[in-house]
Amino acid sequence: MTDLTEAGLGGTGLARTDRGGVAWLEISRPESRNALATIVLLSLREQLTLIGDDPDTKVVVFTGVGDVFCAGADLREFERDSAPRKSLARVRLVAEVLARMRGLEQPTIAAVNGAAIGAGWGLSLVCDVCFTVADATFCVPEIAKGFRLPAVLMHRLIQIVGPVRAAEIALGGATFDATQALAWGWATRSFADRAALVEQTWSFATELASRPRRSLASATGPLRFNSDPEPTPPSEYAWNEE
Repeated sequence: MTDLTEAGLGGTGLARTDRGGVAWLEISRPESRNALATIVLLSLREQLTLIGDDPDTKVVVFTGVGDVFCAGADLREFERDSAPRKSLARVRLVAEVLARMRGLEQPTIAAVNGAAIGAGWGLSLVCDVCFTVADATFCVPEIAKGFRLPAVLMHRLIQIVGPVRAAEIALGGATFDATQALAWGWATRSFADRAALVEQTWSFATELASRPRRSLASATGPLRFNSDPEPTPPSEYAWNEE
């Protein structure tokens, strides 16, 4: 097992482990409940590009450290710089990362180890497969808080649960548990704790990685075909990394 944190991911809030054709990406910001700070999103974007170009990576797993999967956007960044243009640029960066995840040739698996909130839930929604712990929770509170939902998140939610249920979830902003996740179809397996989740996710991902990449791609292509809209907000809100 190779931990690539020592090879350039240190300080980004993201860790990558590669084993047997599986790339395991883990958000590692426990002090902020694994919130998606800009540095995490930029590192995710970079890693997704590298993974997409890597013929040896056959499966990608996304998870978080501790007992929270991802608390969504880092609201402290919004508070420090609340200018509308900057806020929309951050939403656009989230949308770009989610769209790149949907664009990967490799199968993607979300191992939801706890609360998945807003864009954090979006990370798991855009994956092909989602496993979860029994006490995980899911919520998109953006609309209730006056923020904008990335279109790729909303479109994927509609694809999974249908437009009426998606409307209730997004507009109502309620919190849903793992039982509801299994019943409505955005997760397929639930495990008692994080240890079991990690073990079973590794097992499933390793099994998939034993298959030819072209065969895997023959399934992921139709699964994602014409499923996602263009990123949002509008293109004039380009991300400024300076």
